[in-house]
Amino acid sequence: MRMDHDAKSGAGTSSPADRCVTPPIAVGKRASRVAWWKRAFHSVAAMAGLIAAGAEAKASPVAAASGEYRSATAVPEAWQAFGRQVQQKFEQQLAGDTDGARRIQDYLTRRGGAADAPALKLAVRAWVLSDGRVSRVEVDGMDDAGIRIELRALLMAGGVGTPPLEMLQPLHLRLSLRAKDRSREGK
Repeated sequence: MRMDHDAKSGAGTSSPADRCVTPPIAVGKRASRVAWWKRAFHSVAAMAGLIAAGAEAKASPVAAASGEYRSATAVPEAWQAFGRQVQQKFEQQLAGDTDGARRIQDYLTRRGGAADAPALKLAVRAWVLSDGRVSRVEVDGMDDAGIRIELRALLMAGGVGTPPLEMLQPLHLRLSLRAKDRSREGK
């Protein structure tokens, strides 16, 4: 706040605009909210943006046309590392011993029971909040609507860590799901 000092009286005066300044604590909260909204708006505007967790991910025509597309090799290392971290967390959740993970494994076993059956390849888009919670997941490549809902719920159940600032979202990941080899589980 700018203060004009009156040399005779020693009293300070301020302009009306300066008196309207909110206290520093409120400014910090407001700035935090503004930053959050800015990131949220940026995320919505960049929905077609692509952050690939692996080199095999390809851009969709919509993402490439939007101007927000960035290939996995063209993004900062922190974004690539976070994409790998999210993919590892998702893999851990899928390999877990929860009811949801077991239902997905049972589906994969029914779908192609042999250990050498081709993997179910999925394209997953995930939106991550600043506190590390997954707020939204979209899955392409799975025909069974019930299992797709189960998969979305499973992937949204755990935190994945804090995303880097200004990282474009959603994250685009490729997951390959294969039934567990039950013959090796006891070994």
